[in-house]
Amino acid sequence: MDVLGTLPLSWRARLAGKMIIPVAAGMSGAAVFRVVSGRGIDHYLKIGTGTVADILKREIERTKWLATAGIRVPRILERFADENVVAVAMTALSGQTGETIERADWRSAVVAIARAFAHLHSLPLATCPFDERLDIRLARARELVRAGGIDPADFDERNAGIAPEHLYDRLAARLPLPEDCVVTHGDATLSNLILGDDGQIGFLDCSHCGRADRYVDLTLVVGELEDRLGPQARETFAAAYGGLPWDERKAEYYRDLYELF
Repeated sequence: MDVLGTLPLSWRARLAGKMIIPVAAGMSGAAVFRVVSGRGIDHYLKIGTGTVADILKREIERTKWLATAGIRVPRILERFADENVVAVAMTALSGQTGETIERADWRSAVVAIARAFAHLHSLPLATCPFDERLDIRLARARELVRAGGIDPADFDERNAGIAPEHLYDRLAARLPLPEDCVVTHGDATLSNLILGDDGQIGFLDCSHCGRADRYVDLTLVVGELEDRLGPQARETFAAAYGGLPWDERKAEYYRDLYELF
């Protein structure tokens, strides 16, 4: 809660009298709050300081661009930035996160998710101003590893006991070329997907949106669906996505690369 003191006085005045509820930080590491007025959830507030501020700037820019492209994302209400702090107020998307999909009735949700990614991935690549190709992601991973920002205790079982430096070296030496670039979300976990009451899918935490191989997204979302629902979830997803022939070698590569973020 101390980070709220970094906001300008005008922001703090508007927050006075409202319920401010901390929620778990997302991939960016920003402090995230639900701001609730007497009418219910009003909006979400994110605050980033230091290096996290730069990531939050990216999220604001990319969320706004996705909105112009017709993708369902939160609406940016207000933003603030100075040398050390970035803050943004954004609307809440109505619905439930993808983590709420239940095994008893999952097919329609998986179909909706697959179609949402097919639509995102079909956006004209030349219109996307953000570059998230493999060389960019590997450079970012290298800096995180060198800075000691990767905890190997968080690695999947398949990478247990591997030092972050060794995992990075393995990835840098085994590039899955060529890249099949599309407009990607970049952090396509089920927690970043909102299943709307109207059956449409919304996207959260878009700081890594950009031009990249489609498996940056597919590896994460399909992997989580399989873990939660079983192998039939991949078949349902692939059919709704457009008959995708699954490339397990590429999926394993991007699964390992995600360990370094």
